[in-house]
Amino acid sequence: MERSDIVRTLQGLAPNDHAVLFYSDISTKRELVFPFLQEALDKEGVAVYVTEHEPFDELREAMKHWGIYVDRYEQDRSLIITDYETLMTAEELLNDLKTSRLLSDLIERLIKRGAPVRMVTDATLLAKRGMIDKLIQRERTLGRHLELPLTMLCCYEDTLAGLKEGEFLIDALQAHSHAIFPGIALQLA
Repeated sequence: MERSDIVRTLQGLAPNDHAVLFYSDISTKRELVFPFLQEALDKEGVAVYVTEHEPFDELREAMKHWGIYVDRYEQDRSLIITDYETLMTAEELLNDLKTSRLLSDLIERLIKRGAPVRMVTDATLLAKRGMIDKLIQRERTLGRHLELPLTMLCCYEDTLAGLKEGEFLIDALQAHSHAIFPGIALQLA
């Protein structure tokens, strides 16, 4: 499957879809997820990018290079770039209350605008810190199909697929409606 076909698959994800993307490098990930986010912005929706894996200044510059009007979209709160620190407690455990507040804010904007909300998360660094069980628990809680009317794309370096003797990959596939790997996209449910 060509990269353009994978981009079309990502752009075709619907509200409530919860997909996982395993990527080989940051530039490949960006080539796939930036069009996914840009489409929401073009439709006057909201795009959220959550990562601890990439420096924000570098990420913003890459988005600008791609053609995303980062300054304008951040100013009108259509684009939110944040890290997991906003979603974590001091003990480095995922904080459901903070996560719920962020999602509630997104849903409120979705209802007001009547436009798509697309979220890209990259929890690679958290997985590398040994939080795999907590991440899988969170993915399972969200379910294959989200209760909220947003589209979520969870990204992980492909090197993580083999963690825990492949259990991480199996758990990730069971928790998502779609899976995207370099060269292939699969609908799981």
